[in-house]
Amino acid sequence: MKFLILDAYTDEPAGLGVPPYFGTYPRYTAGVLYNYNYDVYYITIDKLRSLIKSKGFDFNKFDVIISICGFHTPGKYLNANPATLREIVSILYDFNGLKILGGPVATKFGSSMEGGKIKDDSKLKYFFDVVAEENLELTIKDLIENKFNLEKINNIDINAIDNIDNYYKDIKDYAIKGAKIIKQHPNYPYIVNEIETYRGCSRNMSGGCSFCTEPRRFGAPTYRNPKDIINEVKALSKEGAKYYRIGRQPCMFSYGAKESEQYDVPKPNVETVEKLFKGISSVNPEVLHIDNANPAVISHHPIESREIAKTLVRYCTGGNVAAFGVESFDENVIKKNNLFTTPEDVLNATKLLNEVGGLRSSTGMPYLLPGINLLFGLKGETKESFEINYSYLKEIQNDNLLIRRINIRQVVPFFGTDITEKDVKKAEKRKTIFKSFKEKVRKDIDNNMLRKMLPIGSILKNVFIELKEKENLYFGRQFGSYPLLIGIENKDLKLNSFVDVEITGYGRRSITGRAII
Repeated sequence: MKFLILDAYTDEPAGLGVPPYFGTYPRYTAGVLYNYNYDVYYITIDKLRSLIKSKGFDFNKFDVIISICGFHTPGKYLNANPATLREIVSILYDFNGLKILGGPVATKFGSSMEGGKIKDDSKLKYFFDVVAEENLELTIKDLIENKFNLEKINNIDINAIDNIDNYYKDIKDYAIKGAKIIKQHPNYPYIVNEIETYRGCSRNMSGGCSFCTEPRRFGAPTYRNPKDIINEVKALSKEGAKYYRIGRQPCMFSYGAKESEQYDVPKPNVETVEKLFKGISSVNPEVLHIDNANPAVISHHPIESREIAKTLVRYCTGGNVAAFGVESFDENVIKKNNLFTTPEDVLNATKLLNEVGGLRSSTGMPYLLPGINLLFGLKGETKESFEINYSYLKEIQNDNLLIRRINIRQVVPFFGTDITEKDVKKAEKRKTIFKSFKEKVRKDIDNNMLRKMLPIGSILKNVFIELKEKENLYFGRQFGSYPLLIGIENKDLKLNSFVDVEITGYGRRSITGRAII
């Protein structure tokens, strides 16, 4: 049997899968198939569109197509175009083989590629023969072991596992065996491999944030064994992987926290985090970054958090970003949406990371800075909420603290969360204020942060040229978490190559420069 993995990309609160990031879904799935000695082929939706347009694509040379897609954190992407479920159905409409659907779009929560609204395409799931609401790789395993008898499969819960501990025991070998699929990615070797550390949220017992799918999907945190993660990275390294993002977690500072200390503000486990990153660094990655961090954890446990920040500076590469899920500085919004993190927590955590990670690294970027996520359309929001949020961002700026980036999004009313379409409709009345706030932050805060962080004449190393916009204008980024977009005015730069760039100017969220050749 021949299998095709169609990667239409995923983006979740704790996991990226849009190029240049390569998510865990296709790698784990490939690992299961390789384990049973099947022929496995991989294609991205962008590559597939190109082939269909130029010379066609014969789907029926495959026996099974596994489609992976879905968004629980909508974003904007430089050089990739994610697919909707509707597009995938239209592409596969005439395919005669077995059709399997996995990823966030297959869950009970649905999927949305745009904040502030949700488009319900859930009925399109019925086009597929098998829908893996969770744990796609174990669904594939069950299908194989039941000889693809769909009648038998449909009479058992193919998504069920006894507990997440058993899940991690199952997938540790698949994560290693699936490493070689990365060579089939059209961007190989220029991909950032997303590495899973744990699933679930420490705020599971208190319900979690009103809008978030993470605790509702995965419950309380269960951590992958550091040894398993290190072995996966080593397997990827043997296949030529050079760039890693240690993600798939709500808070890197909470990784390995003892169960009795998990809830709301887990006490960081300094030794476990040290063991993890020391082991990963043994492959000498060119980029090693993290994703999310909970500012409340950092604020409530400053001694342990400072040590973890030092560990991240010691073993990770420059330009690292700890994304803070602030969502709002408005105390009323915080309370009504069970956000827990206070403005004081955010200020304390921002100061700590600036103290430990604010020095410039060899990449030209500071070692480790916070990022701030703000979310609008939440319960209890008023026009004053925008003023409160702006005042705290201004306070951070006035204290000469750096924020690497500020994400400003609109909430999506995912099914199963506490945010409803009614909440979103109320937020529509504040659409003009939202746009004005966003513009003000971009102009007054983001631009000034860039100027402080990278003065004119600063040099950024190893900028990857991704896009040619017009004659003598290119766009590039360093690899890593939330890299800066750089407009480069040069003649005859080569796409998919690296250059060092001298900073010459600033946009609202981007910078301009010239290549040093």
